[in-house]
Amino acid sequence: MKFCYLDESGTGGQPVAVMVGVIADAQRMHLTKAAWSELLTELSKLVGQELQEFHAHRFYSGSGVWKELDGEERSSLIAAIIKWMKARKHKIVYSAIDQAVFKKKVSEISELKGMSIWKTLALHSVLAIQRSQQAESKNKGNTVLVFDEAVKEKQRFTKILLSPPDWTDEYYSRKRKQAQLDQIVDVPHFVDSKLVPLVQVADLYAFLLRRYFSLSSGLEGEKYRGESEKVAVWAREILNQTVGSAHIFPKIGVGKAAKIFLQMCPQCHN
Repeated sequence: MKFCYLDESGTGGQPVAVMVGVIADAQRMHLTKAAWSELLTELSKLVGQELQEFHAHRFYSGSGVWKELDGEERSSLIAAIIKWMKARKHKIVYSAIDQAVFKKKVSEISELKGMSIWKTLALHSVLAIQRSQQAESKNKGNTVLVFDEAVKEKQRFTKILLSPPDWTDEYYSRKRKQAQLDQIVDVPHFVDSKLVPLVQVADLYAFLLRRYFSLSSGLEGEKYRGESEKVAVWAREILNQTVGSAHIFPKIGVGKAAKIFLQMCPQCHN
């Protein structure tokens, strides 16, 4: 069995919204939890108080408990966390949406009727997980979805998973006798992110990818000199940890489902 820990950034009205899911084998999770606990302990020593959770937006801006750490120190910690993830060989999926494009397309594309930014990000992420996991020759079982409990659309999204819209089938080339989303445990979990390390990592990755797509597409400006170059380096490292672009934004031999998500992603990604 696998778990995918998901969190989003930018749904509060920023130009770009991103969701990231960190996929991990159940048998390796205890090692990851222990290592993250050690990392938080070290960070607690740096800021002089106990940290129970890592909030990306506060850390990045140097606000709250992070105000005593300068930009270079925070940059070094971001690079260290990305390296920490790479060493553990956890893979990620992600979805990115240009919110201005979404607002236009949601009224033009019938498949998006009734969909919010969050539900669209989550559905795309789930389809990418399904597509990637069914391609594995030695699949170790279905994937459990774990979201931050702060999500307001729990029941509505759970209904989508229990009865996925038919148009999503072609995204993963569903076969005639294949059950819909057969690689996904159909009831997602919503948890306190303080208790789940990889939701916190998903939060950081989503934040960094959002900044990358926003800066690269010209939808936002730099908050400090050299930010674009620095964020681009981090983003490349993060994108090298994905399940593969062919599962996330397939571009060859794709049908309408994949095109719906592709046309809403930031222009820098097309």
